[in-house]
Amino acid sequence: MKLIVKNVSMKFGDVQALNEVNLDLEDGVYGLIGPNGSGKSTLINCITTLIKQTSGTITFNEKEVNQKYTEYQNSIGLMPQNIDGFDDFTGIRFLYYIATLKGLLKEDATTQINRLVKRVNLENVIHRKIKTYSGGMKQRLLFIQALLSNPKIIILDEPTAGLDPFERINLRNYISEISDGRIVIIATHVMQDIESIANSIILIRDGKVVKNGKPEELIQSIKPYVHEKMINESDLPEYRNKYKISSVSKLREGMFIRYLKEEATKQTQAIPSLEEVYLYYLT
Repeated sequence: MKLIVKNVSMKFGDVQALNEVNLDLEDGVYGLIGPNGSGKSTLINCITTLIKQTSGTITFNEKEVNQKYTEYQNSIGLMPQNIDGFDDFTGIRFLYYIATLKGLLKEDATTQINRLVKRVNLENVIHRKIKTYSGGMKQRLLFIQALLSNPKIIILDEPTAGLDPFERINLRNYISEISDGRIVIIATHVMQDIESIANSIILIRDGKVVKNGKPEELIQSIKPYVHEKMINESDLPEYRNKYKISSVSKLREGMFIRYLKEEATKQTQAIPSLEEVYLYYLT
């Protein structure tokens, strides 16, 4: 199974939302990481054929994707960022509605829905109207509907927004469990969402892929530039002006800081984190 994005660009009027994006995706979990407005959602919309890119091609198993490629459409499970228009549906009615759109027979739909509702801890609210749901409940409901019919490509747009720490961990673990034999794309700007489960990370900014690789490769790429040091509190403004500061801790001895600088100074070098990868490449 292979999904290839080749030289994909997208313009909305004078705005270049995507610029010559190239990706080669096989089975596994991919973190699509970038700040708000970086092009993540536009790329997702192109991959799912919700919009047609201005130029370039997207192919699935060597066949170009489009809205008439039914086999491809049926292979996708999309979790969008919101659930507009269904406030008066109960959760269970919404899931059966989506199951019908996906062509599931009622018996199969019931089996899948019951299993998924239990797995994401929505049993107690699934018969309530969606307008009574918290943000985290809506996120879990959207996650369930993306998994109905066992899609081969799962695309999750900011999946953990609004979740409490327990549900965030639960969802992350479940994504890892179901990733075998699937392409899973998680679009987010929160590194913690993907640091323990992503096989590969795609960093996108201003519509361009600026770096793409395994988490350990990305960490290694910035190793010379991450530093830590104890400084006087009065020196902190100077460091903020000169460097990208990733963390500050106030201790009895002074301010312990981690920061990025281009010069490799072995005396102050530190082991990088994925958050510092984000800071280095995307800010």
